[in-house]
Parts: sequence; structure tokens; C-alpha cells
Amino acid sequence: MLSLAYFIPIAQANLFALPAFLLRFSQDPFSRPEYRGRCSTCHINPKGGGPRNAFGTAFEKNKHIVTPDFRLAWADHFLPSTTSTVMPTGGGEIKATFLADGKDTILEIDGQHYRLNEKTAKLEKIESQEAAKLAETPPPPPTATAEPKLPLKDQPTFDHYLVNLPTTLPYQPGVYSMRFTHRFENPVLGCGQNCSDIGRLYGLDGFSFSSFGGEVGITRWMAATLYRSPLDTTIEMGGVFQLLRQKGKEPFSASARVSIEGQNNFQEHFTTNLVFPISRSISNVAELFVEPMVSFHANPFASQALPSDPKGITRSNQGAIGLGASIRFRPRTAFVMEWTPRIAGYHEIGSRNAYSFGIARSTNGHVFELVLTNTLGTVTSRAVDFGSERLALGFNIYRRLHGSGY
Repeated sequence: MLSLAYFIPIAQANLFALPAFLLRFSQDPFSRPEYRGRCSTCHINPKGGGPRNAFGTAFEKNKHIVTPDFRLAWADHFLPSTTSTVMPTGGGEIKATFLADGKDTILEIDGQHYRLNEKTAKLEKIESQEAAKLAETPPPPPTATAEPKLPLKDQPTFDHYLVNLPTTLPYQPGVYSMRFTHRFENPVLGCGQNCSDIGRLYGLDGFSFSSFGGEVGITRWMAATLYRSPLDTTIEMGGVFQLLRQKGKEPFSASARVSIEGQNNFQEHFTTNLVFPISRSISNVAELFVEPMVSFHANPFASQALPSDPKGITRSNQGAIGLGASIRFRPRTAFVMEWTPRIAGYHEIGSRNAYSFGIARSTNGHVFELVLTNTLGTVTSRAVDFGSERLALGFNIYRRLHGSGY
């Protein structure tokens, strides 16, 4: 017959092979045994991964820490108490029952019951019936208070971009933000007979440009960015500096962005961009943006232009002012719009000022935008100079990842 000692190392190996947060829950002395070691405790999929269930979402919001208040709020996942083994003493026996509220301990000494309150450092004698009731039924969970609405000046927009224009939303140290943009090439509106029809699913069957990048907060006032677009295989990298935040006596928010674009995977035709987003919130409903910007060497072919060519394509640099707005009509849903008229410098023949508009929807960790836009460019300079007379469908996805703990 195999002894119990044979199974202990196996059980320990299985326990420590669990994901870190599930292991933390399973090792809590008050966690119910039927929930320990099961991915379905936190995830909808019994095999783990993917969307979390209600408990998993709450555990995540609690920074994956088991606290007394968290136990009380999720009493179905935790035992109301746990009892130590009986210890013999010179005068009899002693046993301790620890309550899940983290405040009280019931001591049983020679058949007499005592309540030890750790916060008030008081010890009082109680009847056995009261001791049994405390051990079986935890105190009611703390009363949930209504979460106050955040003023828009404290959380100006859903993410760090409207559509292509950057916002003034502050970055947090150690927080990573991923940005994915997708633009369909076939137009859906504004081009007469050349527009896509239902047979082409209004542009969904056509060619598309998918771009991807990320940002990370370095300090409360500084962040680094990296982004790549297949349009001219351009890589853009740079930094963000928070200058002002609309709070207290500050009437508006402002930041400065510096970036360098390099075509052919950052090997040629380098463009330097300076963007100064400025925003002002209106109550907790809307936010308006004004963004002066300049791109140096935006036209890599200026030196090849002929004297007879229009002045717009003979100039190397480009100046523009971005105008944008975000208007919330639901707590997690907003209408976004932006327009970027060029005011000086490079102007490609036949190009139009870029504009975009759409709907943004925020979830726990994502922001999804469905937009109509007249520009396929999403890097800073190309988003400005690549406007056309045709509107195409596109979407943006943002995902925020905390360095520890989303």
C-alpha cells in the first residue's frame, strides 16, 4: 500500500504549477476547496485564458490581492471561518477559530469561548451559541457606494488618440499601451461610381493597411512611442512630454510630442514631427482639441521638383493645425471627429485636408473605434498629407497593459 507521503510531493507540484494569481487564491486559508486550482474560478473558459467571469474581473480590479473585504464581498468563494487544530495545554485544551473578516478570532479554552478583536485589542467572553454563529455566518459585506462620475478633466478621453490625432490623456509609469489601426483602401462614400457597393461589402473585400505600435509610460510626465505602418514601410518612434493637465487652476491640458519617421523600415527619407496637443474639457461630456504641428522634410522629393511645378510640391516642410472633439453620449461610448487643415508648406497635387469621424467604445481594457476617414496614412506626417476626396472604412483598437497586476 502506498503511503500518504507518496502523494504529498505530487500535490505540491500541481499546486505550484498553477498560474500565479490562481495560486494566490488557492493558498488563501479561507478559499473554498471546490474553487482551488480551477481555471474556471476566474475565467469563462474552463481551460483558462480569454475573458474573465465576474469573480475574475473583481479579483483583477482588487489587484489580485485577497483582502478581508474582498472575502466578504465574494462570500460564496470563501469560507466564513477556519479552525486550528486542538492544542493541549497544562490546564486543558485550546482551539482558535479565525474569521474571514480579518478582525476577530474565537478562542475556545477548556470549553469556554472568548472573542479577540485584533483592531481594538479587546478580549471578551461570549456564549457558545454566539461563537458558533460567528463561525458559521460572516458579517455582511461592506455597503457598496455608488462610484462617482469622473470629471472629464481627470480622464479626458478613452485613449491616447482620437483617430489619428494624439490626445492629452496622461501616461502612467510602467503602463503599456498597444495601438492597432486598420484602413480599407476601397472607398465607401464620396466618389460617385467608383464607390464600393454591396457586392464588395462596401470596401471590406478590398486591400487594406494594418499598422501596429505601442507606448509605455516612463514617468508621470514622459512616455516613449514606437509604431510601424506598411505605407512606405514606415517606422515612427518618439517621445511624449506632459506639460499641463486641466486640474485645479490649470485651464487646459497640454503636451508635446516629438517623433522621427523613417521609410523602408527606418532606412531612408526621415521626417521629424513636432505636435503640441492642447485640450479643454466641457463638463464631463466633451473635450475639444487644438493641435499645432510641423513636419520637417515631409516631402522627400522636394529636391527633384521642377521650377514649373506648383509651389506645394516644391516645399520640403509642412505645417498644419489639428482640430478634434470627443463627445460622450453614453458612459463608455463617444462620437469622435478630427480635421487637420494644412496651413503652410508641402501640399501634394490633388490631395485634400485629412478628416475622420466615428464611434469609440471603451471596455475594461480595450478601446475600439469604427471610423470613416479620407486618409490611409496613420503615422503623423502621412495622416496629414495623404487626404483624398474619398471616404474609406477603418477601425482602431487600443489595449492598455499594466506592468504589474489590468
